[in-house]
Amino acid sequence: MDLDHADPSSSQPPVRPRLRDRLRDRGIGLVRRFIKTPDISITDLKLRQMSLMEQRGALSIRLHNPNRIALGVRAFRYRVEMSGQRFAKGQAEEPFRIPARDATTFDVDVRLSMLKLAGSLVSALLAPRPTLQYRITGEIELALPWLPPIPFSHTGQVDLERLGERR
Repeated sequence: MDLDHADPSSSQPPVRPRLRDRLRDRGIGLVRRFIKTPDISITDLKLRQMSLMEQRGALSIRLHNPNRIALGVRAFRYRVEMSGQRFAKGQAEEPFRIPARDATTFDVDVRLSMLKLAGSLVSALLAPRPTLQYRITGEIELALPWLPPIPFSHTGQVDLERLGERR
């Protein structure tokens, strides 16, 4: 008997999909209760190529795992705003792991236009402590079956005096 496909003459729904849905729903609830969302921050912005119209660089993103278990990340999709302006979006190219109660930092390539941020940059550079406000949002897809992507949102600031110093 094929449990995945119901007999069209039967009034009974297929057994396996119903069971699979119930297990998925319970699994999601259990996993969400025990797995905390990693803390996310932008630690650096490195400019690699500059032209009048476009700059290319790398954004360093740090993920801290507050959980007792390592997390395998299948996909990391993000959007970044700097001073309220859309700055970058994309996703990590390769799956990776975040060790238990530890952090990992990785770079993502970005294309940007300093012309869009010119006003914010000038204001920030004239301030006593030059910083740019950012907001990073997106979702983390863990390498766990049946768990939907975990959304995240974090705001912070990048210290313009220390750009490129971190390694």
